[in-house]
Amino acid sequence: MDFILGQPVEFEESLTCEFKEVKGGSPVQTIGKSVDEYAVAFLNARGGSIYWGIRDSDRVVVGLELPDSKRDELRQVVGQKVAAIAPPIPPDVITLPFHPVLSADAHDTQATDLFVVEVSVQAPEQPGLYLTGGGEAYRKTLGGKKKLSGSELIASLFTQLHQKQLSATKGAADMWGPLADFMTSVTRRAELVSPFLKGSRILWVDDIPGHTIYERTAFSALGIGVDIALSSEEASFMIDRLRPDLIISDIRRGAKPRAGLEFLEQTRSHHISTPIIFYVGELDTRNPKPEGSFGITNVPSELFHLTFDVLERVRSHSG
Repeated sequence: MDFILGQPVEFEESLTCEFKEVKGGSPVQTIGKSVDEYAVAFLNARGGSIYWGIRDSDRVVVGLELPDSKRDELRQVVGQKVAAIAPPIPPDVITLPFHPVLSADAHDTQATDLFVVEVSVQAPEQPGLYLTGGGEAYRKTLGGKKKLSGSELIASLFTQLHQKQLSATKGAADMWGPLADFMTSVTRRAELVSPFLKGSRILWVDDIPGHTIYERTAFSALGIGVDIALSSEEASFMIDRLRPDLIISDIRRGAKPRAGLEFLEQTRSHHISTPIIFYVGELDTRNPKPEGSFGITNVPSELFHLTFDVLERVRSHSG
């Protein structure tokens, strides 16, 4: 496929193809600002490509001036943005070809340092909801991309959480019900306690925060602030400064199978009474909830209801 300066390309925009012209400023900054949004939008659809350096109004190639140093810089910027996408994707899912722009009067000669930059996104093997590093979700539209928000975002997140719930409970759909029941139960409860959710704050302690991206994004969409601590030491430092209404913690961290329980003991020995909910990958039903904690679960819907219980109690008393 040849990209000739000043001439239109033969293909057109669609749900899997988009053109963008960079006007003024730095191409690296312009592309870096939104490349993760477009990548996520294509991941949440069926893959596709965005071409920077093609005017979207008439499909004409205008190119981007990118000498070697700028191309290297752009590779780094795009790589950083892609690496932050959650859940993580294999590195070869998104590629960054630089297509030389050929001179209009000599089609076999490249116009000096002019390129069309393509960000190519393969359809993921595992369909799902992908988020930018900032926890934002996008879907591809014919006119570009759409940021999901409000009820649409909540519905998309809850779809993923319901799948996670069935996986955590070995597919026991008869126990936890279909997706509609999951959404109705959690959203109805969220509406009832909404005055206590807005402005509340959770400190989430987990050494692998990517495992809970959907839960944390859903809480944020409901108006709950969420801060992350990767260790007990970091969490202890943040408690005094953030004054969270609730702490959600894992138990096992790396080679420490009791890290979360030790953190619970430490907080209570220092007379920190902030409620703690343990959210774990696997739950041993033979053991009761840890003494001094508010609860323990590996089921997303239970986590939401436990959280609503805490925030309703804590914030109604503080008010």
